[in-house]
Amino acid sequence: MRARLIDPQAARRRLISGIALIAAGLAGCGGGGGSEAPAAAPQIAQFAAERTSYAVGERARLRADFSGGSGRIEPGVGAVASGASVETLVLDRNVTYRLIVTGADGRTSSRELALTVGFRDSYQVLPQTLEVSQHAAVATGDGAVLVIGGSRAGESATSTAIDRFDPVTRSFTRIGELHTGRTGHTATRLPNGRVLVVGGASALQIGIVADLIDERTGAVTFGGNLAQPRSRHTATLLADGRVLVVGGINRNTAELWDPATNTWRLVAQRMRSLREYHSATLLADGRVLIAGGAPANLATHQAEIFDPRSETFTPVPGTADGPRALHHALRLADGSVLLAGGEAVYADDSAEVLASALRFDPATGRLEAAPPLARARTIATAVALPDNRLLLFGGEREIDAPTATAEGYGRAGGSALAAMPGARRAHSATRLPDGRVLIVGGERPGGYAGEVLLYE
Repeated sequence: MRARLIDPQAARRRLISGIALIAAGLAGCGGGGGSEAPAAAPQIAQFAAERTSYAVGERARLRADFSGGSGRIEPGVGAVASGASVETLVLDRNVTYRLIVTGADGRTSSRELALTVGFRDSYQVLPQTLEVSQHAAVATGDGAVLVIGGSRAGESATSTAIDRFDPVTRSFTRIGELHTGRTGHTATRLPNGRVLVVGGASALQIGIVADLIDERTGAVTFGGNLAQPRSRHTATLLADGRVLVVGGINRNTAELWDPATNTWRLVAQRMRSLREYHSATLLADGRVLIAGGAPANLATHQAEIFDPRSETFTPVPGTADGPRALHHALRLADGSVLLAGGEAVYADDSAEVLASALRFDPATGRLEAAPPLARARTIATAVALPDNRLLLFGGEREIDAPTATAEGYGRAGGSALAAMPGARRAHSATRLPDGRVLIVGGERPGGYAGEVLLYE
């Protein structure tokens, strides 16, 4: 048999091809010198809390089990190790936590955990009492509350006292004195930690003098002279740091305080009417909605918007609602403003307590009817919650008839809360950093309401 001739070039090509196939096979099996397969994405086995429902003021413990990367929990927790149990910040609202695990190659995996946070709907009566009414209460930057002036038991008609409530010790400490006693004044916290105190009925004939309080030390310094004495007015911190003071007894004027010069200046344009016991709400665009007030006349029934850029007042069209004073105003997350409750004061000096409410829509620039409160109330005290609700405590259910009732109010209207231990009006309610509400002072038939309450 004749031997087959061998083609050297073909043999060489077959040899090279075979080597390439062997190399490819080794790479596919993870062997040889080829690149490694991509690492697996991080894996999350568990992200949970010991329960899913909490009371305002509590903390939750979260556990995260994961592999393939480093973990962190947002918001407010930060880095976390797999298998570790971590404590959240104090819970003051519904919250959704997110576990994010990041691998070495930058790929991430995440999982969310929603916790429901609500009030126990009960009151704690604190050991220390404070018999005061018609005062001002201001939350400070470090979580304390200043109780300023007012009418106090055992003192003259108007008090100069500045007391500081410490939420840790749950006690009051006297830290300063105003230059004069005041009732019915306003107190506005400034971005630098000072508190501007304006107007009210004063013990000395210095009604135009404003006080500046250092919220940490209680030291009081001169806050400038207003152009006009004011009581039953409003004070609003503007977006540019100035303070707008509007109206008051027999006033249809407004003035501006400049923090750079510590001086007051009367706004040239006046409102359409006199306003006292009205509301003033800062809008998202920097303007101020001024609504309602007494005395009763057509102009006061409606609202006006003050523009700090042009320093002008513009009427607000809307529903024919009638008079409204001593109500509460809340700006919602969508920029609208709720005006709830209060009282109607008529030309013959009669008055009616209101349950009705209005909503100002900045998109249309109009006032429209809104769902009512659970019950009529005036001279109540209210706090705004992060979920766009008001909590209203006490006040009067009828003229000169204080009530112990409380309610929550939002877009759907009002709903009853647990009643306070006793009726009170002319008190204060201040939301603490942990979400609970400090209720101080007030009046009831027979004297002061001295019990200090924590609503939780």
